[in-house]
Amino acid sequence: MTNILTFCTATAQELPRASLEVLAAGRQLENKLGNGNIQAVLLGPDVDGHARSLMQHGADEVFVASHPRLQDYEADVILGTLEKVVPQLKPDVVLFPHDALSGGNVAPRLAYRLGTGIVTDCVGFEIEGDMIRWLRPVYGGKAMAYMVASGPVQLATIRSRAFEPLPPDPSRQGAVHTLEIDVDSISSPVSLVERTQEEMEGISLDQAQIIVSGGRGMEDKEGFSVLEHLAQVLGAAVGGSRPAADLGWVPHSQLVGQTGKIVAPNLYIAVAISGAPQHMAGAGSSKTIVAINKDEDAPIFKVAHIGVVDEWQNIIPAFTAACEEMLDN
Repeated sequence: MTNILTFCTATAQELPRASLEVLAAGRQLENKLGNGNIQAVLLGPDVDGHARSLMQHGADEVFVASHPRLQDYEADVILGTLEKVVPQLKPDVVLFPHDALSGGNVAPRLAYRLGTGIVTDCVGFEIEGDMIRWLRPVYGGKAMAYMVASGPVQLATIRSRAFEPLPPDPSRQGAVHTLEIDVDSISSPVSLVERTQEEMEGISLDQAQIIVSGGRGMEDKEGFSVLEHLAQVLGAAVGGSRPAADLGWVPHSQLVGQTGKIVAPNLYIAVAISGAPQHMAGAGSSKTIVAINKDEDAPIFKVAHIGVVDEWQNIIPAFTAACEEMLDN
């Protein structure tokens, strides 16, 4: 039997979509391998209440470690906890969300400590004999490649929205176990002095089904107010390219790209964005990409599903007004 362990973090109030996406990936992997067992390790403060939800979304067993120190900004504590949990559970595969906590921090460091291989930012997989071949973007999203992880246990991080969460099944049954981990004994080289929560307005990029993004061609911050109006009408989130973020037109928390957020909404509207590989590494998995750019040779038109060659000032206000009229009717 193949044991597939999925990593889930939560707060008392929220079980993130990313945790359910990783469960869906684990379930799909188990279906391809056959005769598998899906385990979920759930970490966070006061998270016991989410165990039932994880079972309804695909877990056969849920292992819970609930402690105030197991919060997303305590990466070293979470790493130390997993370093104890993984040898204890002895999984064959461990799946993580590819987010700032896991993909860029905990998962690679855990692979090093376990002396095993890892493939990051995966969007799929295939089975060849008894080997798992992990599919991930390469060359800034210009190509896809299959990779193999070697070592006693395989680790992989799963790109956001590469898998849809399974619909909850209230009839699913499973076992819930409490992990006996001395979290207080795990040391961290970083001391938390103060935590400041950025105030977010509107829909977050992580949760948005529609994203309106602007680039350097928006010309100034006032141009982004036009995009914000469109986003309000569509119920969308606002994003930006690296130049737009560096110029202060959008917060860096709304940066889409290789060094920002990786998104995969149903609709991505790219306004005055050239489509550099670094940007498309973050937006290329969108289901539908609409590009508006005055340069007909802009690289983004090579990946866009719908392209409009024109000044954004001639398109966005008229499009917004048409959407408002349609919604009013």
